[in-house]
Amino acid sequence: LGQGIGKLNNKTVFVKYSLPEEVLDINIIKDNKNYSFGKIVNKIKTNKNRVKPICPYYYKCGGCDLLHCNNTLEKEFKIEKCNNLLGINPIFNETKNLNYRNKITLHVRNNKLGLYQESSHKLVEIDNCYLVSDKINDLIKELKDYLKHNKVNIKEIIIKTNDIDTLLYIDGKVDNNIINLNTNNIVVNDKVLKGNNYLIKEINGYKFKITAKSFFQVNYLGLESIYNILNKNLKDKYNTILDLYSGISTWGILLNKKANNIICVESNSYATRDAKETIKDNGINNIKVINDKVENVIDTLINNVDLVIIDPPRTGLDNKTIDYLNKINSEELIYVSCDMLSLKRDLDKLNYKIKSIELVDMFPRTYHVESVVILERK
Repeated sequence: LGQGIGKLNNKTVFVKYSLPEEVLDINIIKDNKNYSFGKIVNKIKTNKNRVKPICPYYYKCGGCDLLHCNNTLEKEFKIEKCNNLLGINPIFNETKNLNYRNKITLHVRNNKLGLYQESSHKLVEIDNCYLVSDKINDLIKELKDYLKHNKVNIKEIIIKTNDIDTLLYIDGKVDNNIINLNTNNIVVNDKVLKGNNYLIKEINGYKFKITAKSFFQVNYLGLESIYNILNKNLKDKYNTILDLYSGISTWGILLNKKANNIICVESNSYATRDAKETIKDNGINNIKVINDKVENVIDTLINNVDLVIIDPPRTGLDNKTIDYLNKINSEELIYVSCDMLSLKRDLDKLNYKIKSIELVDMFPRTYHVESVVILERK
């Protein structure tokens, strides 16, 4: 999780915001039977890669984890995590260190706008976020001014961008002044007040329709890196590709020319709706989209599959899905993961061996990193 690890009286102590080889005075803030958590009181010796966090909210907000170290140490940490857990030295694909996110979810309390503290619902009021795009930050400033001068009752705000325009989704009550905000698309409680309820993002010649509540990769450069990894590792043609936890069928759409048939499964109804409309709008006719949980339909899907692509949530795969993947005839499996611990657990259960791993820095300045694992049958 990007925390420092030390020993105190033979007990492991985790210390957030500490770095390797540092000497620190700490207070124990939580003491468990086998390990403790400490808080830095004083730094006696610091790591040469330590830097002053650029963000004034860093030590309160739960959005970032590694702003107190430079990019070099962050990269080393993520590569070493892969080495430790999976025993492989991976290729590391960098993206953009700041202003890379195309989405943010903001909370409002007493007309104050911000993000939650880590592991709490305590609001940290912000003026901007260094992880999101400049277009989103511009809209955050306008929203703060709007909340200051208008009596409204807003609970949550989602902002998305396609790098050209923004989509503003609001959960709550607003007044007519909301339409004066500098965005072409405003949706309040699923009702369109201005423009459309979606954005169009073009990737590799395909125009994706993206609404506020559907899942789409938050880092466009990272998405392109994953596509390039998939493209270079896949054969020219497959009969059937199975795309599980498919979001808005991103991989299925981008790879549709490589298969006769593609089956995409996604539980988020907003995402499957976006997928179906995107497929139709782009004139694609070889993709079937199923709106359901993977574990509910996995044993009803075709067994004769040439390639399986899985991109699950951080919790990873359930045992039923793992059992099915071990039974089908697919020679190749690609596992895209945003959590290396659940990835390690699942790989130990799958009847596949690792062919190669590449890391994509989808979430710079946090401890998260995207793993793209190319697998083949044992």
